[in-house]
Amino acid sequence: MGSASINGPQKQANIISEWVWFEGATALKEGQGVCYNWDYGTATAANAARFNRVELPTILNARYFAGVAARGYSAKSGGQLIEIYRPGSVCNVLSKADSTIGVGVLTCEAGCTYAGYFRYAGFEGEGSCVPLQTVDRSSTAGKCLARLQVGLPSGLVEVVTVVDNDGITIMVGGVTYVIGAALATGNCTATLADATIEGLRKRFKVITTAVTTSVFNIDMATSGIQLDGSSALADIQLDAVGEEITVESCSGIWVTRGKTGATEA
Repeated sequence: MGSASINGPQKQANIISEWVWFEGATALKEGQGVCYNWDYGTATAANAARFNRVELPTILNARYFAGVAARGYSAKSGGQLIEIYRPGSVCNVLSKADSTIGVGVLTCEAGCTYAGYFRYAGFEGEGSCVPLQTVDRSSTAGKCLARLQVGLPSGLVEVVTVVDNDGITIMVGGVTYVIGAALATGNCTATLADATIEGLRKRFKVITTAVTTSVFNIDMATSGIQLDGSSALADIQLDAVGEEITVESCSGIWVTRGKTGATEA
């Protein structure tokens, strides 16, 4: 019979530990998030290694959050065996945020400079955590005690910068934070692919600076349904700080569940 009891000192954290193979050659910091390499190997082969091998979070593995590094690890060519703390653990996360104990959530970030850091709030579930420490890490990333959430995948968060008169790639699920810019010659566009999972959640939100002159335009791969419950949802437009929209996959199409300032068409 298994036990989650604390059989140690009173201040010992309640953690769920797992040893996995980290495929990256880069260093890892304590509390940095990793995701399972869910499509490792040949797709037609039954390969259980897909859930004992991990990599830094990307927009392609964001639904498969594994946990956070139990301690710092130096860079090692060819990868290395590491210990992680899985969802449900009370442990340190690598924070780049100003946190207040018990307030809101922080979500692991996919891609770019801050892959595996916890900077912004995404959906609740695996890949998000509740801060258990009041500490400001917004200027310099550092440790913050937190409880890793369990449940449905949060889908993590990503941060994208709009580009003038060009397209960008976005995650299918989770939260996309948009950093604005002046689009002098045309819209920045992205296509939201059809979801393959019922109930998948997706949110877009503009932060930091407004998108000026033109807009950030999100095209639906297949027309969905607007917030009014009947009009077709072909695209979404965002341009002002604070504008956001949340959609959910229902019967294979995206349905708007809430919005602030965003334009549906």
